[in-house]
Amino acid sequence: MNLISWKILTVATLGVAIPWLPSHSLIPTTNHSTTYLSQTSQPIFTFKEPERVPAIIISADGKKLIGGSRSGTIKIWDLQTGKLLNTLTSKSEGVTSLAMGGKNGQILVSGDIDHTVKVWNLSTGKLLLTIAGHSLPVEAVAISPDSKTLVSGSDDRQIQIWNLQTGTRLRTLVGHSDYISRLAISADGKTLVSGSGGNGAAKEQVKLWNLRTGKLLHSMEHPPGIDALAISLDNKVVISGSFGQLVTKDSAINTLKLWELGTGKLLRDFTQNTDSIESIILTPDGRTMITGNFNGKIKFWNWRTGELLSTMRGDTSPVEAIAISPDQKILASSSEDGTIRMWQLP
Repeated sequence: MNLISWKILTVATLGVAIPWLPSHSLIPTTNHSTTYLSQTSQPIFTFKEPERVPAIIISADGKKLIGGSRSGTIKIWDLQTGKLLNTLTSKSEGVTSLAMGGKNGQILVSGDIDHTVKVWNLSTGKLLLTIAGHSLPVEAVAISPDSKTLVSGSDDRQIQIWNLQTGTRLRTLVGHSDYISRLAISADGKTLVSGSGGNGAAKEQVKLWNLRTGKLLHSMEHPPGIDALAISLDNKVVISGSFGQLVTKDSAINTLKLWELGTGKLLRDFTQNTDSIESIILTPDGRTMITGNFNGKIKFWNWRTGELLSTMRGDTSPVEAIAISPDQKILASSSEDGTIRMWQLP
């Protein structure tokens, strides 16, 4: 099987799951015509897993929901019916992260607590590669747009860059002073963004790297640590989400920030958002940012203007992961208590 010939359809981490779109279809500067879910919206499917499912993505054809569980399994559900189609067993203590790439999105990569990265054929469920190289659990994975390069980030504070076809390590990036919590790769394949977690003692929680050379380009501070990342389709900005710094029991600051990707300059601090951020995605048309929050809310934003468009109560448990179908008709969410919900978007 020649991985080099693959072309990615979707780049997916806990931070972002977006297909490539031409720049002219990106962000409108005026009215939003889309209708969003409201506080009273109800899911079309709800099911409870015995363990947390910290990573979910939707297949490139929009037909399947894939979830990586702390039980060490990867489950695949029919997006229209909620029926369980297949279960992949990683034989580890748990899955932390997922990424999708390859021809027609048929390659699935999982980051595991057993310190490994696993590469799967999504169609057959076959395990293609097990990549070992980290000394602690792998918290984040990402695939380059051409599907030639795999990136992993770990509790060992290292970022490893691999040849996806062979599993050969190409280089190791160091510089974070705490564990690597999130990764994202720009749609043009030039820039890697990494986020580190922690309790706020570490500095420079967001770093920008040249993916090809491994050169560190910029470092930015977003205390206390990064829980979510997303890059705009035009490769101009990166959005970082954090638990933030509590000012009251139910209110936090420094939760959501917008940075210029080329310079690392802070463009916007979403000061009106006082909810701790657990997950971020951008809609496939590039218009809207959706955040999953620690208090169980799901929020819809115009990220260019900073306008909050809608707020929905997803759960009372933190919304660890969210994913949206390529046609923007289905939104999926996964909460810390193991509950997965699918929502029909208007």
